[in-house]
Amino acid sequence: MRVYERDIDERLTGEIDLSRIARVLAAKRWWVIGPVLAALAAALVFVNVVRPRYSAEARLLLENQESFLPHAEKGERASEVLPDAEAVQSQIQLLTSRDLARRVIKALQLQGDDEFDPLAQGVSAPMRLMIMFGLARDPTVVPPEDRILDSFAERLNVLSPTKTRVLSIEFSSRNPDLAARGANAIAEAYIAFQQDAKRESARSGASSLASLVAELRGRVAEAEARAEEFRVKSGLLLGVNNTTISAQHLSELNTQLSMSRSAQADAQAKARLIREMLRQNRVADIPDVANNEVMRRLTEQRVTLRAQLALESRTLLPGHPRIKELQAQLDDLDRQTRAAAERVVRTLENDARIAGDRVENLTQALEAQKKVVGAAGADDVQLRELERTARLYKEQLESAVAKYQEAIARENAQATPADARIFQRALAPQTPSFPKKIPIVAFAGVAALILSVGAILSAELLSGRPRVPPPRAEPALRTSPELAHARQGAAEAAAGQAAVALDAALKEPAPVAAPVEAFSRRRKESGNGVATARAATPLSAKAGGAPCVKVLFTRGDASPAASATMLALARGLAQGGRAVLVAVDLSDAVLDQLAARGEARPKGLRDLLAGVADFGDVIQRDPASRLHLIAAGSGAETVAREAQRANLAMLLEALARTYDFVVFATGDAANTLRLAPMFDKVLLRAADPAAQQLHDAVQRVCRDVSLIEDASDAQVAA
Repeated sequence: MRVYERDIDERLTGEIDLSRIARVLAAKRWWVIGPVLAALAAALVFVNVVRPRYSAEARLLLENQESFLPHAEKGERASEVLPDAEAVQSQIQLLTSRDLARRVIKALQLQGDDEFDPLAQGVSAPMRLMIMFGLARDPTVVPPEDRILDSFAERLNVLSPTKTRVLSIEFSSRNPDLAARGANAIAEAYIAFQQDAKRESARSGASSLASLVAELRGRVAEAEARAEEFRVKSGLLLGVNNTTISAQHLSELNTQLSMSRSAQADAQAKARLIREMLRQNRVADIPDVANNEVMRRLTEQRVTLRAQLALESRTLLPGHPRIKELQAQLDDLDRQTRAAAERVVRTLENDARIAGDRVENLTQALEAQKKVVGAAGADDVQLRELERTARLYKEQLESAVAKYQEAIARENAQATPADARIFQRALAPQTPSFPKKIPIVAFAGVAALILSVGAILSAELLSGRPRVPPPRAEPALRTSPELAHARQGAAEAAAGQAAVALDAALKEPAPVAAPVEAFSRRRKESGNGVATARAATPLSAKAGGAPCVKVLFTRGDASPAASATMLALARGLAQGGRAVLVAVDLSDAVLDQLAARGEARPKGLRDLLAGVADFGDVIQRDPASRLHLIAAGSGAETVAREAQRANLAMLLEALARTYDFVVFATGDAANTLRLAPMFDKVLLRAADPAAQQLHDAVQRVCRDVSLIEDASDAQVAA
């Protein structure tokens, strides 16, 4: 039968029944096992048929290699930093560049290799057709290196471990020796590529420095020529020790003046000393007189005469002529000695006067030369500026010449080391890198399992069969009103006499307990309570803020009719809101079967009160409705004792905060009397022989007590 869009939405948005999905997967297990086995077989065939591929790895270390040539600046190399992350990534791009790949392809002689060269086996017929229609380029007109580039790039992989300056070069090939040679050839080509780049840079620098050196040489010659021309023009010619002639002349005059003054002072001092010694008659003590040759002869003669006088005086008297003669000779020698001393004094005095005149002349010459040197100061400043300019140009020329010579030397391959070195060369691998048999087979099996299960689940979910549709507000959503009315009537009949009894009981408010008054108020606001529920109007206490309705149902015996009435009552209430059915002290086979999940005895109320289970373990879903079920569980004989405790009241309050209707089912009259004060409504099964007697007893503790008739099996099944 055709359904409207509303019906489709209900089927696709209801809660998923996981048990049904598990049953569907179990029923269609061969639709899962078959694809998995097929995928495993195909993977096994693939890993054994495909040609293996080997991967070899070479490693480079990026660093700043020192050259054996000295640098112009001592701190030039110290200022360089190691490559950073961006520099490492740039070197990776260089390793995967086309220019480097062409060098390696030529070095490995890959032209004609059927693994890399697409023309090794000739041009295929499909390729000829594509070339004919212009869909592909003719590979015969492409250079061999460019023709192999794509396949070469696919087999090259360059990586750099995190936070390192290491480059890992992986090259794969069907031939393990070729894989190792390829990785090593790429590393060597990269080193040569860097060396060529450095040599080209040095060659370019040498060419630039050559023109700079020539220009600086011209500037130096011009600056020196201007300095020499100005020197000659200003008279600032250089003499000894790179001093000007005028300054040198001034220095010489100053030296001569100092010497003249010293000579004058010395002569004057000696003359005064000799005259003083002459006055004291100490001529022999005068050094200049004593050292005179004449004075030495006179002194010798005087000594001889004194010796003769002394000899003659022993025999002759002082008046003897011989004695007088010797005395006269001695006096004459003294006069000669004194005269010689006076001559020495006069000589010294003359030398002092000459030295004084020389001092005066030198002083005048020195003053005149000072004026000349002072007048040449401005010219000397200008000359020094010209010399400084010439010296600066000369220093620049020397530095440029040194760099030029170094650049020329760096054009040699051995003088330009690359900024990387190979610290691990590739070796021929012994095991293939592709295919990895176990991972590929396992992945194929897992993928087939996921896809097949996913396909089955998708088809089942799209069909809407595993979803439990939500309660409908109106039966007129389907195209057949008769069918909708029939199904709604069956649902209403499922409540049976229980709903009628509830309606009758709720028509009169019971002022005894506050929960009953709240239930009456909600009945009036929602339109006759359960009667409205039969019209599919929701009675959700939690949605509208109204309190929960707590119902105690006394079933009496454990007959099928009692079970049918209990389920019909609970399912009828579940159509009007969230409802839960709790078995207190009777183990009902029907309820146990509905609440069981593969267990012989499901966990229930007793386990929850004993603390050995939680709500998630004991609450189960009714397969035929939205009703939730809680079985009696184990330890039912302790219900009388537990009912007097606060645990049951707390449990009832917790369920009342979650559900709109809480139905407790019991078969014991004593438990009914003990539990009745905790509930808003007490329902007694009319077919129970003790129902009327129990009705009178329960009314003493709960005014809202009603009798209901049993529901038929057909109503429960509906």
